[in-house]
Amino acid sequence: MTSIYGLIVIAANIIAVAVPTAVSSPFGDSENLSRWEEFLENSNVSVLAMIAAFVVPTFVCIFYSLKISKTEERMMKNIVEIPSVFSLSSVIGWNLYYFIEIPFAIYAKLVLGIYIKYILITSWAFALISGMTSWTISYLGIELLNRTILLPRVFPQGHIQYNSNSVHPRFSHLLVFCFMVSSVFPIGLLLASHISLQIRNNLPVHTSLIIISGMFLLFALAITIALSKIIITPLAKLTKAAKGIKDGDYKTKVSVVTADELGMLADSFNDMADSLAEKEFMRDTFGKVVDPEVRDYLMAGKSGLRRALGGETREVTVLFCDIRSFTAMSEKMEATKVVSLLNRYFTALGKCITDNHGIINKYIGDAIMAIFGAPVQSKNSSLDAFKAAVEMRAALVELNSAFEKEDLPQIRFGIGIHTGPVFAGTIGAANRMEYTVIGDTVNTASRLENLCKTYKTDLLISEAAQKNIPETAGPLNFVAETEIRGKEEKMKVFTL
Repeated sequence: MTSIYGLIVIAANIIAVAVPTAVSSPFGDSENLSRWEEFLENSNVSVLAMIAAFVVPTFVCIFYSLKISKTEERMMKNIVEIPSVFSLSSVIGWNLYYFIEIPFAIYAKLVLGIYIKYILITSWAFALISGMTSWTISYLGIELLNRTILLPRVFPQGHIQYNSNSVHPRFSHLLVFCFMVSSVFPIGLLLASHISLQIRNNLPVHTSLIIISGMFLLFALAITIALSKIIITPLAKLTKAAKGIKDGDYKTKVSVVTADELGMLADSFNDMADSLAEKEFMRDTFGKVVDPEVRDYLMAGKSGLRRALGGETREVTVLFCDIRSFTAMSEKMEATKVVSLLNRYFTALGKCITDNHGIINKYIGDAIMAIFGAPVQSKNSSLDAFKAAVEMRAALVELNSAFEKEDLPQIRFGIGIHTGPVFAGTIGAANRMEYTVIGDTVNTASRLENLCKTYKTDLLISEAAQKNIPETAGPLNFVAETEIRGKEEKMKVFTL
């Protein structure tokens, strides 16, 4: 692509040679000009300067292309400034054209006695007009290809990388460019041509024409500044609002009210913000109905939802926790106080579970069913469940202390933990489903929790889970080899 850009620069320089010939020289010193042109023909200075005007931009473009293409990272960071560098190389070339002529002009003055003041001014005007012509054509052509072809391919997702030392093109730069090309450049050419005709025909130069041209330029500049405010200010507001939404502030609004495309864009942006706010509210509400990890799992694109709907077999640890004698306790309390007590109890114990990478799968009356290792994989689900149980014990002590001060009943619970394979996925009716785990592991964990009453303890851990819990986590004591309802073989159980 840089080769095509280089060809655009060469074509722009060729066109730039022809444009100044349409503008007459503003000075009528024909005798000195004739002697100067004769000197140029004999010394080939113009040919040398013209070659420099073409060769220098070519070498600049080649050198810059080789420099930024050394590594992919450097290319990514400098690709946006290619139009600026390539087009400015033409300006460098035409400036060099002018500076090459200066020492030869001085030589012509000293040796041939040629009066060179007007000659140097004419040469400078030729280099200026040629440079601006080449710069305009090069920049517009390369920038158009860069924006429509190259950048979308290199950065298909956007987020263009910038080099800290590179020129960052902004919309304000384009407006200044348009002002230069559409106002300063043509008015300067027309004014120079008109003054040239007046001087060549021995007519007085009318200063009113210069004043009017200056007024037109000021008027065009005022229009450019006003247009930049009209366009850039709403874009800045949209950018700031977009950053706010990125940071989670979905209440952000853009205060741009116009009947043009910017107004339509602002209205669409505000509608999008409202839609995102509604979706975030639903997501937050969904996270309160189901565990946040399950919510994120189900909402993690089609792949996560497909796995959840189809289900998968996993080894997890299931924890059951149930309040002892809850029915008798609730009969002596008002319903509102029971609900308040349960909410405080579930909040305290739920934090212990979630802090150890578990999810509360469901509340069964006053019981809690928690899962460790699904839907998000766990390095050691048995250890996570054990740590959660230890913290639940400590949390219950603090909770009972608070209940005692408030003259509320003391709570006792039983916890059963078992590790084994389950089928994890969504289950339910076509219009209402829930994520859960099904299998003998779930039933066993529930049976262990119930056996806490038999062995008069608040925690029972199966041998399958105990094997995965290191001794450093806590001294687990063997309780018994007990029968589990529904199982033929006896199971060893442990407690802390």
